[in-house]
Amino acid sequence: MNRILPFIYLTLFSNIVFAQNFTGQWKGGFIDKSTSFSGWGGDQCEYVLEIECKGTKVSGYSYTYFSDGGKRYYTICKLTGKLNKASKYIEVTEIERTKTNVPVNIRNCFQIHKLTYFKQGDNETLEGTWVPAPNQQGDCGFGTTVLSRRLLKNTFAYSGKKPTPKSPVAKVTPKKPTAPLVKTKPTVKKAGPVASTKPPVKKSEPVASTKTPVIKQNPDKLKSEDVKTPEEIKPDKTEPPIKKQVLSNYEKRNSDIIKTIVLNNKSITVDLYDNGEIDGDSISLFFNSKLILSHKRLSDKAISLRLNIDDTRDENELIMYAENLGSIPPNTALMVVHDGDYRYEVRISSDLQKSGVIRFKYKPDSKQ
Repeated sequence: MNRILPFIYLTLFSNIVFAQNFTGQWKGGFIDKSTSFSGWGGDQCEYVLEIECKGTKVSGYSYTYFSDGGKRYYTICKLTGKLNKASKYIEVTEIERTKTNVPVNIRNCFQIHKLTYFKQGDNETLEGTWVPAPNQQGDCGFGTTVLSRRLLKNTFAYSGKKPTPKSPVAKVTPKKPTAPLVKTKPTVKKAGPVASTKPPVKKSEPVASTKTPVIKQNPDKLKSEDVKTPEEIKPDKTEPPIKKQVLSNYEKRNSDIIKTIVLNNKSITVDLYDNGEIDGDSISLFFNSKLILSHKRLSDKAISLRLNIDDTRDENELIMYAENLGSIPPNTALMVVHDGDYRYEVRISSDLQKSGVIRFKYKPDSKQ
């Protein structure tokens, strides 16, 4: 009896852990096995499932891509489904078409995908069959589906606050002494700006005597020098005009609240990836109405940020501003939030009229 109980507990625990592993993004394709179906421009399509599992309920989105006549087509559908933890079986049904550029003459049917989870080494797959959803006219085909879990990469970080960018700095410093000639060139070029800060010794004789007393005695000569010094500081202020342009457009767009996340920690990490197919989406990010990231392109490698929650606010807002729509509108991103040991995946969608908003509520010890 003592040996049976641990085995039962281990089995139950593995099922719970497995149920959590369904949540995420799965990429692959489906093949049409029928002979009469002529939709989708062929018998094979790229297919992406982005799902979130809570208990036995499944929700999320599907992305279908295919090419026909040299043109790229896509369809984004909202889906619902069910999960059987014991048999590792998941079934999803497309229920609403949210975005598509598929022509009317090509049949665009809702599908039901019936999939089973498999794992071999580090490779995780969902494999099974698909059939058309009910209450659709005509022949929509049927076939097989194979999807693999999308592995997210977070090798690149774009935040000075995050400890990850400190490691490459330590690696770059030993490389500099190997090329002393490189150092001599920038010292000559930067002699002008550096002289205003570091080398007071070279200009100690004229500077000490001219800067402080001569400001009142020879204003004509010193005015020209005073104008030059702020000119060297002004190049650092050439970036705000770009930010002002973003701010003006940002204020004109509506906000679309996508999700509210309750946090247990005041410091969180946010990773952003291109959602679905990488199609050149570029974004800017605002945190509590302050621009923290400008004109960054989304890819399969994370844009990582460390955010400090303001506990004086009832809610902290992270807003994704679309700089463009990519080749497949709208501008979509997969956001992964790390709150201590807790992890959340959220799909954010923005366009040229509205910006997606994620709200954070800080409630310490709320998850214990």
